Amino acid sequence: MSIRLKLSLLLAALFCTAIVNSIFTILLEGYGEEKLKWVNHTHDVIIVSEQFLGAMKDAETGQRGFLLTKNTAYLEPYHTGGLAAKKYIAELRLLTVDNSDQQARVVEIEDKMKLKFAELTQTVELAQMKNLEAALDIVVDNRGKLYMDHIRQLLSSFINIELILLEQRKGDYSKYRAQITTLMAVEFMVFIVLALFTVVFLQRDLFAPLKLLLKSAKIVEKGKPLVIEDIIEKNEMGHLLSTFYNMSDKVFERERELSHQAEHDQLTGLKNKSSLSEDLNAMLQRCRPKSMMTAAIFIDLNLFKQINDNYGHDVGDLMLQETARRISSSVSHRDSVYRFGGDEFLILASDIEHNCDIQSLINRIISAFEAPAVIKGTAMTISVSIGAAVAPIDALDGETLVRYADIAMYKAKLDEGSSYRLFEPTMVQSSSNNE
Repeated sequence: MSIRLKLSLLLAALFCTAIVNSIFTILLEGYGEEKLKWVNHTHDVIIVSEQFLGAMKDAETGQRGFLLTKNTAYLEPYHTGGLAAKKYIAELRLLTVDNSDQQARVVEIEDKMKLKFAELTQTVELAQMKNLEAALDIVVDNRGKLYMDHIRQLLSSFINIELILLEQRKGDYSKYRAQITTLMAVEFMVFIVLALFTVVFLQRDLFAPLKLLLKSAKIVEKGKPLVIEDIIEKNEMGHLLSTFYNMSDKVFERERELSHQAEHDQLTGLKNKSSLSEDLNAMLQRCRPKSMMTAAIFIDLNLFKQINDNYGHDVGDLMLQETARRISSSVSHRDSVYRFGGDEFLILASDIEHNCDIQSLINRIISAFEAPAVIKGTAMTISVSIGAAVAPIDALDGETLVRYADIAMYKAKLDEGSSYRLFEPTMVQSSSNNE
């Protein structure tokens, strides 16, 4: 077989391999995006489920507050909670359209929700008609509590199934990443073998004879006798190997990008809750030997639903992005900022030596929101409620620490005279009573 034919076949083989590898890489990227989409979908289902339960609690809290105080201000959370709960249950129906079992559970939850709202509406209307005694009799017979307990049980079962699905889908995504790594190793070996074969072939059959011929011609020109030598030197195959390296970098870069998307909120760029538990445990373990403190700071936007309703969700999204930017600018490089869900944000601050450091951080956050935000040409005030809890003073484990910070934030939201509250043990009992 001639050198020209061998070289043509080798180049054709390399070209076909590169094309197949590119097509295969594109297909794998699409497959990975599909896996990531289902991970995010399950996250959305869990978040909406939690938002639904929060809306139900808001409606019930408003009803109880109105019955106990006759203050019509409590009807605002009652009405907004009811509207939000109906909205979230509709979202859950759409999100579970691919899962008939979960959709059946959503229907059952919705039925119990209607019974609960019927009980709430009846008591509120009786109270408005000055028949408070009859309204309280309905509350005392515990029908509403039974409805709410049933909703919690159904929702807990619903969320547990979604958490199982989330772990399965995250496992599928991890398995996909492992397969990508294995395939990259195989591709790397294939290209290395082809490159070595090319080097050997070109060196032996083309460059070595050509270089020997040129050297011999120079010797003849000088009138010296020829001495045949074996001349074996490296050739220029770098461009072929660089093709492989470039494609490998592209795949690994895409893998890093997909991993980043799975762990970060797409709207704000902040971390989402997927890595919160792992990050928090790592902070607690790092601070414990040094006798340092770790703080969880919960931040909630006030009146965010009204902004969405009055200005539209596009303005709401811009406000969330501005909020994320201001919070991020207030913390140090050691701290982590998360979008906890909806209009809620969480800061994990580590390596804290004194309580005054926590107060200083909260003051910086509050100062960051003093100036109004100009969104689409309109100056808007961003109001936040802040709650903070500290480990190991308030809690020893991460889950409890975050829950206590949430409780403190809720107390700050109820307290019109303060934009923040530090956790106190008495808040736990008070929070339980409100529920």
